[in-house]
Amino acid sequence: MFKDVIGYEDEYGISKTGIIRSKDRLCVDSLGRKRFRKGIELKPDIAQNGYYRVTLCKGGKKKQQYLHRLIAIHFIPNPDGKPQINHKDGNKLNNSIDNLEWVTAQENTIHAYKNDLIDILSGERHPNYGKVGAKSKRAKKVLRTNVKTGEEKVYGALVETEKDGFLKSEVSRSCNRGGIHKGHTFEFIT
Repeated sequence: MFKDVIGYEDEYGISKTGIIRSKDRLCVDSLGRKRFRKGIELKPDIAQNGYYRVTLCKGGKKKQQYLHRLIAIHFIPNPDGKPQINHKDGNKLNNSIDNLEWVTAQENTIHAYKNDLIDILSGERHPNYGKVGAKSKRAKKVLRTNVKTGEEKVYGALVETEKDGFLKSEVSRSCNRGGIHKGHTFEFIT
């Protein structure tokens, strides 16, 4: 079941599992002809801060939205009007409704310290902060192939490519649209 995305009611719907679909619609092309466009599922990418995001368009203007915020806004009650969403397990890519909760900035920071996501003494993020754990249902494995040698390596999730010096945004782009990043191609595997 899809709910209309607030502010994009005529353009997109969102499901409890975080699937965003554009809606079937009639469009007018540059010659004034009406064309039917079938709705499609949007594929989220991963922002540099490690969160899934989608790009929504209305009236020719594009806006990037974090997927966890969209899920929380549409499916998680917020009676106290708290401004932030916390990932209970510390995994930024686990957007299950059971893993998200509305919090204050202070509650979010306390959660990060209590769960060793931020080092208490230095204030630095823990090396595993935001990394995909076994609990994530949405994580996809990534196959990296060296263009020159053909050498391959499989990662358990896209964010794991960072430890080998790759940019998540470029790896995501290569997986979704093709292309080469630092001499390698990337693709999602099941």
